[in-house]
Amino acid sequence: MDIQLMILYALGFVTTAFAVYIIYIGSLGLIKRHPLLFPSHHYMFFMFAIFLLILMVTFLPILEGKTYGNPLFSIVPFVNLVLVALWAFMLRQQMSGYMILGVYDDTFRDALMFALKKLNFAFQENISKIKLIDLHADLQASVASWMGIAQINIKQSQHSRSVHSIAATMREYYKDESIKVNYLAFILYLVMGIAVLVLVGVIAFSVP
Repeated sequence: MDIQLMILYALGFVTTAFAVYIIYIGSLGLIKRHPLLFPSHHYMFFMFAIFLLILMVTFLPILEGKTYGNPLFSIVPFVNLVLVALWAFMLRQQMSGYMILGVYDDTFRDALMFALKKLNFAFQENISKIKLIDLHADLQASVASWMGIAQINIKQSQHSRSVHSIAATMREYYKDESIKVNYLAFILYLVMGIAVLVLVGVIAFSVP
């Protein structure tokens, strides 16, 4: 088996695992009927692995001394290299962060305030971050309400335990069945996962 085929098999396996992962999250949210929190680096790791394998495939012809018929195609490996570097940087930044699915602006903020107060964190709200005064740390929080997706992360990595505690307390808050849920995020994950699985299947059965 040549190297390119091995990489393609690995790419198919990782992409399938990613599809199963997001189908699981989408299905879990629809079944449990409350917002879900999960570590950001899980999602980022899958994307990084996929881009890395694609990068390896696109660089193989260059390493073998082959040339592209269209000169523009020679740029593709270097574009992928930039993407891999970008995802590696984002993965490092998000190692301690969490994604929250199924929220609205108010349900995300209410859960975050509940967690900070229950954990006795003194804080000060700014436009793009929440300053945790006692820790001298910045809690970055963002939400795309229409999609039902939010994210929290502490900029200072030495305080990663604090964001884990905040996430655990928010998870406790979301167990309240009276909290409204934005199901669009779960539906999007479910549809995206199924679409990726179908794509992988079509490619697998079309390759001789």
